[in-house]
Amino acid sequence: MTDAAPWARRIEDLGFDGVWLADHYFHRDVSGALALMMAATERVTLGTAVMSPFLRHPALLASMAASLREIGGGRFVLGLGAGGYEFASELAVEMKRPLRLTGEAVEIIRQLSRGDCDVSGETFSARGSRLRWDVQDGPLYLAARGPKMLELAGRVADGVITHGIAPTHLEYVRDHVAAGAAGRVEGGRTSLCLMLDLEIGEDREAALTALRPRCTTMAGGAYADELIEVYGLDVDEVRALRATVRTGDRAAAAAQVTDAMAEAFGIAGPASLVREGVDRLAEAGVDEVILSVGGTTPDATLTQLTQLAKAVLA
Repeated sequence: MTDAAPWARRIEDLGFDGVWLADHYFHRDVSGALALMMAATERVTLGTAVMSPFLRHPALLASMAASLREIGGGRFVLGLGAGGYEFASELAVEMKRPLRLTGEAVEIIRQLSRGDCDVSGETFSARGSRLRWDVQDGPLYLAARGPKMLELAGRVADGVITHGIAPTHLEYVRDHVAAGAAGRVEGGRTSLCLMLDLEIGEDREAALTALRPRCTTMAGGAYADELIEVYGLDVDEVRALRATVRTGDRAAAAAQVTDAMAEAFGIAGPASLVREGVDRLAEAGVDEVILSVGGTTPDATLTQLTQLAKAVLA
């Protein structure tokens, strides 16, 4: 936890625009880490990729977001997502109607960030509620993979966070976000923010071997079957991986991740190859990227971050 601040300073000093943290019950509390990072930095945006209303009520998310913006001068981005399969399997949380639930969460957070809130939802309610200090509103991004969630992001969010670097997938995302934007009540547009894993190394085969296990959940998680071919993946291979993922045997699942799966969600190889991949994403209309580098030790991770900064930010 206490390492969060120096890591954020290093990333800021390297020239990156932002730092994003995942939120989950099995990680250290993200709000504490973000507060430390806010206090230690001056320029970078800090965001969550992502927080789930299944774990924190939307009123608490609104309060946390407003508090972090107060600490950091408005530099916080709230990334919100329904969550993964493990909520049901490990916590006995019923994943009922995630689309409707996410829409309710967004409405509560938006209203509380702007004044009084009066939402009576199927899952979440905040009736006659208000944050009892002058708060600052800010950007809200939605994690989305399926068509309906992508459309919701286009309708209500400032950005959409998604996975998958295949051109067919990027087109799919743009089309569904645009369909949602047709019903947008407020002005503005939804930024396309792509998450991808990187493994930087001169030996491309070795880098790809290190990348494959990190793509297990992306390839073998719960998402719409229609996306398998949109990602450019083999249907039977993905279904077999999903079955193993659900057994809880992480090592066996990682062993089933193919090169094609890894390359659908990440880039492995020399820093120059990563730069080419990021440039292609920008040309394809991606507005922002959240890049997760590898490294089995802190020094190795810092080396990859430094190589990435030299290659991509030059």
